[in-house]
Amino acid sequence: MYEIDLSTLAIIGLSDNETKVITLDKDFIIKENSKKIIDNSCHYFGSSLSDRIKATNRLVNMASKTPIIIEESRNIIFFPLRSTREKNNMWISFNHLDKYIKDGHRTILKFKNGKQIVIDFSYYMVDNQVTRCIILDYEINNRRKSLEN
Repeated sequence: MYEIDLSTLAIIGLSDNETKVITLDKDFIIKENSKKIIDNSCHYFGSSLSDRIKATNRLVNMASKTPIIIEESRNIIFFPLRSTREKNNMWISFNHLDKYIKDGHRTILKFKNGKQIVIDFSYYMVDNQVTRCIILDYEINNRRKSLEN
């Protein structure tokens, strides 16, 4: 069983029972669907995928393709590229994403460590998901600051 950590860049569902994990150091295949990996990671950090989706919805009123906070103290945020109900989904680390570039109907994701992947999703869809993460991150930081005062 794999849990997302600070080194995880992307979780790419290949089928309903196989997922490619891309980390800072290596890429590997796990015999588990991407939704299960995300849910297990949420459980590892004390919640569930369903609860994380509800929390994001309450915080920033997003109900579809909801970005989630995997772990709060280190602000690990991932965003999906399909519905969160999909077993075979692609989840991208907002924290590690450096930039994304339009490549025809596809998008090139460039990570801060120099790795890059080409995905069959439009630039505008990725841009929308990144914008949602920025909003989520902003709200989380505002709440933290209000608790400190």
